[in-house]
Amino acid sequence: MYPNYNMFNPYLGFNDYNYRSSEPVNMYNDEIITLNQAIELIRKSVGDEKEDELFYDELIKQAPTEREKEIIRSIRDDERKHNQILRELYFNFTGQIIPADTSIDNVNNKLSYKEQLENALFGELDAVVKYRKILGTMPSGKSYTLIMSIMTDELRHANKYNFLIHNAK
Repeated sequence: MYPNYNMFNPYLGFNDYNYRSSEPVNMYNDEIITLNQAIELIRKSVGDEKEDELFYDELIKQAPTEREKEIIRSIRDDERKHNQILRELYFNFTGQIIPADTSIDNVNNKLSYKEQLENALFGELDAVVKYRKILGTMPSGKSYTLIMSIMTDELRHANKYNFLIHNAK
């Protein structure tokens, strides 16, 4: 791995709620991560993106209209693309392949469709903060551009979920 570069990271977030762990997250701290920490976050993000993909598969089944299903499908397909990009970045940095996903679907079906949309929205916003941290450590134009594309996709997803929440009954 790369040495622990301490780089200025202007992409820090705000206090929020982490929907994955149900614990408060202090995202507006002055924590500056190293490239090695970013690489570890990339590895973890592969699993997070797969988990999101499975969650969205279930959400598609609950969506009441074909239009809503199509919106969620487009987000799910982006998550699949992110998974592949992150795997390639991890390999480029480490020379190691992340093993095939063995995630299981553990969606909480006791939540209403609207509650699940809200969870998805906050998950996307959490992901933006994570990718901003990673972005601040990227040493090359290509890796920076790939993480930036993932981060902007996550922002787009949050906007789409806001639309779906607004229209949910």
